[in-house]
Amino acid sequence: MANQPKKYKKFVATAATATLVASAIVPVASAANLSDISGNTHEEAINALVDAGVINGYPDGTFKPNKTLSRSDVVKLLGKYLETEGYAPASNWKTSPAFNDLTTASNEELLKYASVVKEAGVFVGSNGNLLASDSITRENMAIVLVRMVNTVKGVSLEEFVAEQDFKGDVKDLAQAKAEARSAISVLDYYDITNPTVANFNPKGDTTRGQFATFLYKTINAEISGAEVEGSKVVPEKIELAETSIQGKFGEKVTLTAKVTVKEGESAENIAVKFDIFHEKLANDTTIVPQITETVKTNAEGVATYTYTRSQGEVDTVNAYAVNKPGSKAAAKVYWNTSLTIADVTKETTLANGEQKVYQITGDDNEVVYVAFKENLNVAPEKAVRDVEFLGLATTGDTASTGNFAYEYTTGGYKVGVVKLDATGKANLVLTGSDASVTPIVFVNNPGTNAKYDATALQATGSTVKFEKESVFDLTVTAEGKQTAAVHKAAPTDEIGGRDYVVTLKTKAGKVVPNSPVKVTFEEATTNNLGTLKVYDADGVEVPRTTNDTFVLTTDKDGKALFTVTQSVVDSFATPIVFLETGSKVGLDSKDLQVTSEITYFRAVKAGEYTSELKVTNEEKKEVTTFGSAKLATFTYQLSDQNGKPRSAAEVTNASTSVQFTVRTDASEVTVYDVDGVTELGKVSAYSTQSFVRNIATTGTEATIKVKGDATNVRVTATPTNSGLSGLTSVTKAVTFLAGASTSYFSIADTTKTTADSITLTFTEAVSANDVVVSEIANATKASDSTDNKVVYVYFNDPKLTAGSENFSISYKGKTYKFKYDPATGKISSRDN
Repeated sequence: MANQPKKYKKFVATAATATLVASAIVPVASAANLSDISGNTHEEAINALVDAGVINGYPDGTFKPNKTLSRSDVVKLLGKYLETEGYAPASNWKTSPAFNDLTTASNEELLKYASVVKEAGVFVGSNGNLLASDSITRENMAIVLVRMVNTVKGVSLEEFVAEQDFKGDVKDLAQAKAEARSAISVLDYYDITNPTVANFNPKGDTTRGQFATFLYKTINAEISGAEVEGSKVVPEKIELAETSIQGKFGEKVTLTAKVTVKEGESAENIAVKFDIFHEKLANDTTIVPQITETVKTNAEGVATYTYTRSQGEVDTVNAYAVNKPGSKAAAKVYWNTSLTIADVTKETTLANGEQKVYQITGDDNEVVYVAFKENLNVAPEKAVRDVEFLGLATTGDTASTGNFAYEYTTGGYKVGVVKLDATGKANLVLTGSDASVTPIVFVNNPGTNAKYDATALQATGSTVKFEKESVFDLTVTAEGKQTAAVHKAAPTDEIGGRDYVVTLKTKAGKVVPNSPVKVTFEEATTNNLGTLKVYDADGVEVPRTTNDTFVLTTDKDGKALFTVTQSVVDSFATPIVFLETGSKVGLDSKDLQVTSEITYFRAVKAGEYTSELKVTNEEKKEVTTFGSAKLATFTYQLSDQNGKPRSAAEVTNASTSVQFTVRTDASEVTVYDVDGVTELGKVSAYSTQSFVRNIATTGTEATIKVKGDATNVRVTATPTNSGLSGLTSVTKAVTFLAGASTSYFSIADTTKTTADSITLTFTEAVSANDVVVSEIANATKASDSTDNKVVYVYFNDPKLTAGSENFSISYKGKTYKFKYDPATGKISSRDN
């Protein structure tokens, strides 16, 4: 150890804390076949860990010791080791991932071991995220390794090492983040770091080989520590994560208790005792011994204990904080007993009136009961009443109406009764309307009533939802800021408002174009409806029909953008988008509908003005590439908080000057006024020049136009009105193509031996009618319906073959000639 004294301070030696390797490094497979570790400095560690089944090589027989280790790799490695020490994942690790950025579709091995390390408190993530693909720094590696030892041994090595009088070997400890320094000191103290290397390099990445050595040395270190005294904090309550557990002989069961403390108090290091005894043999501990174990909580207030049985039936578990033994949480563990409920009907969302079928499996001829999770311990008016049992008897308050399960806070209850057949099976059938429930099947002790008991042997089924059936998927998204500017008619028509985007698809995910969708407004969260207006994507006001409804049409992508605006300050509106599928005109309960987010309206403030810079071509479409000598229009726009044009008239009487800074590279460009004729100046190649344009108090925009050839241009627009504090500089870049050859379009090669089509990709929007193909018969053209810059040319009979290999394409008065080589199936340009 690194310069340690002979005598430790405040240290209770635990000679029995021999190496961790005794339980971890038990060979399960040979590492002899790894092809790239012979002679490597990490060879010993890699071989030991691979043989122990803690770390793996790659399918090609390599280990790749120099490959950078990712956070997911660390999670798997530590998880496998902790598993050998008796730690297990949460029971719902597959369906409820341990970290926010994992999903149920993530790698199953990663899901499992992420749960193991999270449950053990060894790997807590970053703001709830695992960041699986990120590399792990050496300082973070130190933290998790020390946490691992603390967890397995029930010690606090950082606290112990901090009290020791020793001179460390690590010289760059100050470069580590504060929370990592104590962990690095632990590795230094136990010579897990290399004593001959002065710098630990805390910010550096960790390779697979390095981590293997660190993990191997940590596991094998002769860890001695001080007994950790429990916290003096008295928790307010304690809860067990699972109150009914089905265990199998020889397999580990993990009990998880969580304490809750007062605000401002720490939930860490609180001693929690687990008392476990067998119900039928409570007085004969020689057959199934009683277990009493004290475990300390982690930083989240969670204490876990893992154990197994080889015989017995039912264990009763009591968990309580040592500082508050009178407050207990109870659970039961049912050994070698199986009660399950599985989906027969695989769908979990069904149309109203359809049936959901489950299969219950338990003991032969057993009577079981069914409760609804959502109806446990609820007030009578809160119960789900619209899902019922089919063909099933009930027990409890049989005088109540409805064939559904409930347990009311007022005392009443009802459950379904199921008699399993001679094979231990039975079906459960549910039906409902506009509601969802989660069935729980459970077994009560003989002689008790059938009321649900949280510690009873039980199994939970999937949640089923019954809803109005529709062949469509309708969504609406609110864009921009929730507080929008009011409509301002004078001195200019500035609509303000907020945009919403409707998307209409089939259930299979196919977009539905050219379809009517309707917009109305929720009465409870909309006021001043008479002055409210709706505009479509083109800025055209949508007429109001009966029942205060506005009709829109989806575009080719199945979308419909609309703007909601209001002229009355302090108004608010909540749009409802619907498809009129019911018989009633206007919105009714049978219509497919979706409610979006509310919007509030008020006058725009000086600090809310924003800067917009758009670049458009001659067709007024936003593009970034222009042909030779084409005008690129740069328009700076004063906008409100949601990007709508807004003059400064309502907050300042001053005009707004806009400085357009033009930067070019390869060749000279010419800058014009808004008319595209009046020249403002020229900008030489590789130089910068500024041009000032003014926006009148009642105006909203300033414009310059730029023309160039074979160059890149950056334009930065900087407003100078000090009264509009929200304005910022904005920059846009464009490319002017050279005027020669195929500046307008490119042609895709074909590898067919007999070409039947080619693809033209244009630098600007184009119609197929603008393209002329000559010197070959029967050519047809078509534009791509999803991309107005692509045109397909189809060669009918005869196709491009020997003897018809030359053809030309004309566009905007320019002709480009091509030839086809039937030997290679390639198309290339030829001289004009």
